[in-house]
Amino acid sequence: MACVVCALLVSSLVISGFVVPTVANQNAALVSSGDDDLEIDDSLRDLEDSETVELVVRFEEATVPEDASDDKVEYRLEEHAAKTQAPLLDYATETAWISVEEEFWVTNAVLLEVETDRVDLEAFERFDAIEAIHENFELSVPPEPDERDDVADEDDDPSTTWGVEAVNAPTVWQEYDARGDGVRVAVLDTGVDADHPDIELYTDDPTDPTYPGGWAEFNESGDRVVGSTPYDSGAHGTHVSATVAGGNQSGTAIGVAPETELLHGLVLDEEGGTFAQIIAGMEWALEEEADVISMSFGATGRHHQLTDPVRNAEESGVAVVAAIGNEGENTSGSPANVYNSISVGAVDPDGAVASFSGGERLERTEWETGPETYVAPDVVAPGVAIDSAVPGGGYEPFPGTSMATPHVAGTIALLLEIEPDTTPSDVSRILTETAWKPADAPDEKDTRYGYGIVDADAAATQLVDERVEPEEVASTQASDDRSTDDAVDGAESWLESLSTSPIAEVIVLTAAAVLVGLFVVVARHIEI
Repeated sequence: MACVVCALLVSSLVISGFVVPTVANQNAALVSSGDDDLEIDDSLRDLEDSETVELVVRFEEATVPEDASDDKVEYRLEEHAAKTQAPLLDYATETAWISVEEEFWVTNAVLLEVETDRVDLEAFERFDAIEAIHENFELSVPPEPDERDDVADEDDDPSTTWGVEAVNAPTVWQEYDARGDGVRVAVLDTGVDADHPDIELYTDDPTDPTYPGGWAEFNESGDRVVGSTPYDSGAHGTHVSATVAGGNQSGTAIGVAPETELLHGLVLDEEGGTFAQIIAGMEWALEEEADVISMSFGATGRHHQLTDPVRNAEESGVAVVAAIGNEGENTSGSPANVYNSISVGAVDPDGAVASFSGGERLERTEWETGPETYVAPDVVAPGVAIDSAVPGGGYEPFPGTSMATPHVAGTIALLLEIEPDTTPSDVSRILTETAWKPADAPDEKDTRYGYGIVDADAAATQLVDERVEPEEVASTQASDDRSTDDAVDGAESWLESLSTSPIAEVIVLTAAAVLVGLFVVVARHIEI
């Protein structure tokens, strides 16, 4: 009976015009008649005809089922990028005045170098999947605040920095025996001093000076620098890395989650970095199975080009934490002001929001999900006179939302050790629901505090309270669901293999003819 049903189903698909396309047909379908609108960044329209420029070509994003596993999300993103980018890559290969610098999948994009006197950007409209073209714009470390507020002369507990104490990390260490063990946090920044006594950079091979699996450097085109060994192009990256996972060799604990597996991607120097560098760093973090990405940098204002990579990283199971910026109220920077990120502002030891800390109300205009309006930051954390590591083995106090961000990234690492299966959306929810505000602050989410000051202990308590032991029936159902998913994945793989075969169309059409005949026989049998 099952065979008859399958035959009827496949026959109906063939009769209604469904045919598995060949690769040639797929690529042909991605070339447009030129009727579609192409969004070209204004900065590219003003170029001189003789310029050779780097530009980012953006393609339509993949549609990923909400219930897809993290691995499945990444697979679909990579597969969709390869398929939609293929016609342009073929064209660039055959065109002397266009060269491909880098291909990306965490956002569906290609970085090209183009001779503008030979290429009309409007001509890219012929590729159906291309939606926009923009420059390889720069992001940077937030400018250091003009005001350098100081901490009180005497700390309540000199065994920890005031920031680590303020987020209640030591309480989580004691009550839950959690220090971030087994959780991977990828800090994308200016680099890191891996020889600092309070920094232990993760590596797959302790004998390899390039720290495989824990270190990567990317140039302005997003190419990974082969043979690079860890270093800090300034001091910013070492400082924020140690706030996430630093030790206590100086006698003072400087890291929120000292047993975290710390990864570091050098994606900018103290002058800044490019869109391509940042995206390459995010892809590397996903490939190295990071659980958290911490980014203490940004581009002032709204840059919707960062929406897709942040959202896709979150859908891949990675919490993205970003600094809101140091330009004060009614300002924000990207990627922190992307709705799917966990955006972070800064407070001082008294719990007051630092005057430099950004924050504003934003409107949804560039994507289909999320609220019409929302407020950034989501939360605030210690970001004034934060003592942490600097290159050369020393320690210095730095101010900024850059310093607040790793406090939140470290807090998330503590939560993920306690409950590794917690999703990024649940992490964000728990952080915001357990954040607190001083008595004189507004109760609702506002542009200064967001939801409030992060509290690692309160978040851990709520996380544990929300745990529900799985029942036998739930376990059985999950097993059945996995079996169904495996069957569906197998069917998808079979169809994909057919689509790449040179005789696929002949096979499908022949099978269709046989199945149509079988359908007729079955129908006649039913009539009799």
